[in-house]
This record gives sequence, structure tokens and C-alpha cells, in this order.
Amino acid sequence: MATEGQQTISWLFFSPSGRIGRLPYFLGWLFWIVVGCFFCARILAVQDNDISLALWTLALVAAGLVSTVSIVMLTIKRLHDVGYPGMYAICLFIPVLSFVMFVVLCLWPGLPDEDALGRSR
Repeated sequence: MATEGQQTISWLFFSPSGRIGRLPYFLGWLFWIVVGCFFCARILAVQDNDISLALWTLALVAAGLVSTVSIVMLTIKRLHDVGYPGMYAICLFIPVLSFVMFVVLCLWPGLPDEDALGRSR
């Protein structure tokens, strides 16, 4: 588990422990959207070459699976920051609710850090 001074990119994207604020949450989503757009652009660029098209499509599917796991982990950490259990991340898989949840988590400020208030977690 990463401590406050040892947070890494792998912790940010692939660990459910800890808390993150609004900006890292939004930027994490933005990163995965850009990755997906890159693969879609490559697929559109190589439509005439069957082998390249198959490889870029496979890369898009792999990136989609990795990004899904990562977004769930980001959401769990963001839910911890606003004081809700990580199990609410399942709402990401409900079509209309997922967009509403994303907007709320991007706008809702987190709770103050309990350590800063002199209480233990």
C-alpha cells in the first residue's frame, strides 16, 4: 500500500486503496479517453490493411479492458475521498447512472483528511 509520499502511477491507476481528489480523478478518465481515441484513429488510418487493422483492433480491445479496471480503481479511491464505500463503483456499469456518477464525482469536494484533524483512520 502506498503512503502519502510514495504514491506511484501504478497505485493511481491500479490500486483500490487510498483516496484521490477531483483533479486526479478527472485526469485519469481523460488519459484513458485519449488512449482510446488514439487506437480508434489508428484503426481508421489502416482500414485497407487487414493485418494492421486486426492488430490495432486487438490493441483497442486490450486497452479497453485495462482502462475499465483502471477506471473502477480510480472511482473506488474517489468514492473513499467523498466518504462512500468503494462498492458504489458498480454504478459505473449502469448506463445513465454512470454519467451522472462521473459528473458528481468530478464536482463533489472530498472530505477533509482525518489525519489532518488529529484522528486516526
